[in-house]
Amino acid sequence: MFEGKSCKGREGVAALLKLSQALQRAAHPRLPATIVVIASKVPNAFALPGGKVYLLSGLLAKAQTQDEVAGVLAHELGHVEHRDHLRKMIADGGAAYLIGLLFGDITGGGAMIFIGNTLFSAAHSREAEAGADAFAARTMTTLGRPASPMGALLLRVTGKEEDGLFTILHDHPLSEDRLAQLAAADRRFAESGATGPALLTNEEWTALKAICD
Repeated sequence: MFEGKSCKGREGVAALLKLSQALQRAAHPRLPATIVVIASKVPNAFALPGGKVYLLSGLLAKAQTQDEVAGVLAHELGHVEHRDHLRKMIADGGAAYLIGLLFGDITGGGAMIFIGNTLFSAAHSREAEAGADAFAARTMTTLGRPASPMGALLLRVTGKEEDGLFTILHDHPLSEDRLAQLAAADRRFAESGATGPALLTNEEWTALKAICD
């Protein structure tokens, strides 16, 4: 689906692993996740069934702080935890299979193509996005870090990309209630006074930004 390969800059990979481990220790996921950066100009991130989370370098390039990236990754871990992609695949794929039978595709091959397209191109429901946001907010709060930078990153790419299929706001449509919930989470975070250390050092953050170089 993407021309670019996974990015494997040694120091960047080490920083990504450190960030992944911190997020998953705080989130206590039922299924361990593997996070990979793919070289692509498209600003997006997505998760697939089985615990695979992909961060496209286009989004990493637009990030100004490590909390923005951590929040997005925590959001994707929420989709993994809630099995949102698998639920959508079953729902949409089941309908495609019946349509395939109706038109003579008894092997279900058309359904498999439909499922593949669904995984990459279909936006989650508002409920699924809100659930992943809440998961991300809890995870970031546990780490003593703010949740709203994720929203700031999403807003930064609003309306600026022409590739409508894979832009992050297609898969993660922002709404006023989502932004309000992230802001409320940060207010509770600020009131708690439980600010934790940065998840990465400045050198590690620089290495992560340059992981594809």
